[in-house]
Amino acid sequence: MRDTILLFESRDLCYESNQYFMEQLNQEFQRAGYKTEICDLSLDMEEKLEDVLKRRQEFSAAFDFNSRLTRAEMEDGTPFIDALSIPFFNYLVDHPLYHHGGLRRKFENYSVICIDKRHQEYIKHYYPHIKNVFLVPLGAVEAGKIQTLEEKRFDLLFLGTYVPAEEIYEEISDYPWEQKKEVLTLIEWMEAEPEFTQEDALFQYLIKTGEELTREEFASRLHRDYIVDRYLRFLKRKKILSEAAKSGIPLTVVGHGLAEIPELHSKNVTIYPGVGFAVSAQMIADAKILLNITPGFLGGVHDRVYSARVNRTLCFTEKNPYTESHFMDGEEIVLYDERKPERIFELAWKLLNDREALVRIAGNACEKAMLQETWQCRGQQILNIIRNF
Repeated sequence: MRDTILLFESRDLCYESNQYFMEQLNQEFQRAGYKTEICDLSLDMEEKLEDVLKRRQEFSAAFDFNSRLTRAEMEDGTPFIDALSIPFFNYLVDHPLYHHGGLRRKFENYSVICIDKRHQEYIKHYYPHIKNVFLVPLGAVEAGKIQTLEEKRFDLLFLGTYVPAEEIYEEISDYPWEQKKEVLTLIEWMEAEPEFTQEDALFQYLIKTGEELTREEFASRLHRDYIVDRYLRFLKRKKILSEAAKSGIPLTVVGHGLAEIPELHSKNVTIYPGVGFAVSAQMIADAKILLNITPGFLGGVHDRVYSARVNRTLCFTEKNPYTESHFMDGEEIVLYDERKPERIFELAWKLLNDREALVRIAGNACEKAMLQETWQCRGQQILNIIRNF
């Protein structure tokens, strides 16, 4: 009897976040009366997949985050996802360009869930064989204890990784001339215009050069140039965090590689290495203001934004069409222009010294997040997808 939802853990995402996300889905499915089974593939993957196939009549649907199973095949070459013969949902938590290898394959009963509307639109256009592409943002992570403003330990907190942009630039320097010229042009255009996606920039570049590509060729080219996204992400983090250090505001940064930013070695900055996902959630709850820097999201936001909101931590994040249409700037969030980083910290200083405004904005965000942005809400969205399948 197909009455169990199968939850795969085929890879570890940053700081094991996918394990937490999957457990939240597990709880919501069980709360709704569904049986579930978590299949951790970190060890004995081949044996576990064989066992799942032997019992496939037990399962009604399967989920995974950034799944590796798009590459798994049977001995006769049949894709594992097709052999499983149930609806398979691949929850992608970053840009589809990183998942080109799996997205271009034509599976039966295969669907994708995106956390960004622009990502959803990209998949629908460039991978039209994928019949179902859903939009479900990640949920807010509620800490074990929500602190009062006076109890919060961090004035301004940033969580995220960093790789020196100079190291990435060295990789670009080794590219063949034509690819290097293309990549550097995309970087230049996207740095000048933050609301340009990488696909927007590549489209304009092809018009400029007169090159014509099919949809399949375009998606392959964007995947090849993935380094543009990586370079800009870390470059922008360095620029904004360096400006924070320069402003003198008390800043705590947490994440692998951040100590490589020379400007952060300042008396007003405290640097911690990366921490596990559960610890990072509690640190967000312990902050008065969370600074979010994720320039790759233009049709959605990082889950840190939702987690700050549900824990009464005021969130500063990038201004773009999505954030402007979904949040009220100055009432439940603070939206900043990354081209004017000095203004971010002028306003952060002002709010840290205006308890009433800070508490009001963070409180408004929490009220909305509890109603619309928790994992319970996301779980219901996904259950509606399953029921309508």
